[in-house]
Amino acid sequence: MTKRRDPLSLEDGVFLAHACLGDAGVEEITGKSARLVRMWSDPDDDAHKIPLIQALKLDRALVVRGEHPAILTAYKAELRRAHAAATVPGDPMARLADAMAEMGDLAEELRRARCPTGDGGRQITPEEAREILRELGDLRSVLLALETDVTSCLPALRPVEVA
Repeated sequence: MTKRRDPLSLEDGVFLAHACLGDAGVEEITGKSARLVRMWSDPDDDAHKIPLIQALKLDRALVVRGEHPAILTAYKAELRRAHAAATVPGDPMARLADAMAEMGDLAEELRRARCPTGDGGRQITPEEAREILRELGDLRSVLLALETDVTSCLPALRPVEVA
């Protein structure tokens, strides 16, 4: 009998990775027994949670096979749920204006980094890359907040029942 796992939970991600890679695959990838990997996917087993390095190995193997990284997807969903619970929704139009301003800041950093008369010429220097990545992070934060604003307008989702 298959145990119920919440959709987009870490345990569900481990279960999906195991299903895709098979017993022999997870044993080779993790260096652990298939039984232990199954324990990592058990939502009722608090003594056996997947170590981060093992999650990375399994997701990397999925990506190499052309599959979607199931554990990373679950992890991102959990972070979005935590963010949504901790964030007070705002005005989506104001947040969109913030996102557009952040996009302008990002564009300015890219223009500065690619300027032929800049430090690295048209090549982006490590310092310029850090600034661009910082601007990207700022933009992502505003877009995540915009997503939360819009999501708060939806009716509450009901749990998914699996037969």
